[in-house]
Amino acid sequence: MARNGFFTGLDIGTSSVKVLVAEYIDNEMNVIGVSNVKSAGVKDGIIINIEVAAGAIKKALAQAEEKAGIRIDRVNVGLPANLLQIEPTQGMIPVTTDSQEITDADVENVVKSALTKSMTPEREVISFVPEEFVVDGFTGIKDPRGMMGIRLEMRGLLYTGPRTILHNLRKTVERAGVQVENVVISPLALTRSVLNEGEREFGATVIDLGGGQTTVAVMRGQELQYTNIYQEGGDYITKDISKVLTTSQSIAENLKYNYGIAYPQEATEKEKFSVEVIGESTPVEVTERYLSEVIAARLRQIFTKVKQDLERTRALELPGGVVLVGGGAILPGITELAQEVLGANTKLYIPNQIGIRNPAFAHVISIVEYVGAASDVEKIAQRAVNGEASLRQRPVEVPIDLPVHRPTPVSVPNDLVSELHSDTADNDYNDFAVEEHQEDDNRVKISDRIRGLFGSMFE
Repeated sequence: MARNGFFTGLDIGTSSVKVLVAEYIDNEMNVIGVSNVKSAGVKDGIIINIEVAAGAIKKALAQAEEKAGIRIDRVNVGLPANLLQIEPTQGMIPVTTDSQEITDADVENVVKSALTKSMTPEREVISFVPEEFVVDGFTGIKDPRGMMGIRLEMRGLLYTGPRTILHNLRKTVERAGVQVENVVISPLALTRSVLNEGEREFGATVIDLGGGQTTVAVMRGQELQYTNIYQEGGDYITKDISKVLTTSQSIAENLKYNYGIAYPQEATEKEKFSVEVIGESTPVEVTERYLSEVIAARLRQIFTKVKQDLERTRALELPGGVVLVGGGAILPGITELAQEVLGANTKLYIPNQIGIRNPAFAHVISIVEYVGAASDVEKIAQRAVNGEASLRQRPVEVPIDLPVHRPTPVSVPNDLVSELHSDTADNDYNDFAVEEHQEDDNRVKISDRIRGLFGSMFE
């Protein structure tokens, strides 16, 4: 159950940095401030320059503070799924109180006992999610506090990630002048926020089309079953347009959002627009259909790679189908193209919060919802993780290839996250961050009415 108070989410993306401030009142989330600024110092979702990235975060925080009218001193920051591992673990302690009544301290101690699980020195515990407690052999207990018992056991899922990535993330946020309240695993938060109760139970896949990468997360039985990263995203579409049309990336970005359609069958040869081409003294006319073919080629490549992995895990057979989110998902025709390539029912998720009804904000919204709606037991478990640095980072001498990953009902491979893909994208291009632009009032098309559904991200 959500507690009252203010919560701030921070989404550090390749293309943009988003900050959202919300107030929870009687379990209702009210957004009171949001910002969206150009990102810097981030490549493929990973921080590569702490000082530069901190500068972008400072700017986003300042804008959010101005709109919310409050001072932000703590943030909940999303962590991408790069090299994430999920492992089952368990703990057990005796109940030592005189009354033998289980308290918050007992719950925290049994979590700490589970954190002693062996791991390699380069990894760190990010989060721990309790699945069930066992009191004197009685199973299926979600919250044992107040019960009487002699022995308390707990089973749950341990989420670990590379220590380097976590260190850089915390260091960057601190350089921006705020403290990290919680590190939230992005695919876990997204699946909980975007999927409804039935989809979380029976199974569904969320595809987050970001700027520098695409993240896939599968949830079934209320648990995150599989996640993967593909190092292609919306910025790669922009680079393709820039290369094919021999124009600047800023013009290519404007073309993508003003005229781009993801599904060529919905584009037309009749609609034309002028493009400033490098080396040409006069603009060149380009048809809507031609631009759509360029956009669709990259998206088909992304969805084909995703399909190959999801077929191996049988995730495409799950009844919940596929849900699209992210800034790359705002292009008209994206659901039709994804459904054609993936061969599964596909829909676009649009947040219902006033002023940010845009799939690009789904991630930062999910961070706030995840923290704000955390149960008391989940908060106790996370407090144990945050307060026990020696346990989170416990180095042991074990071979790197020994971690055992959680088996899943959808036959997920042992490596829940594959190594970063070495794709065929033009990696020699400079990183591109989304530039602000204005709509051309003189060009009104049917697709413009579709884009009007997605809010004011690019005002």
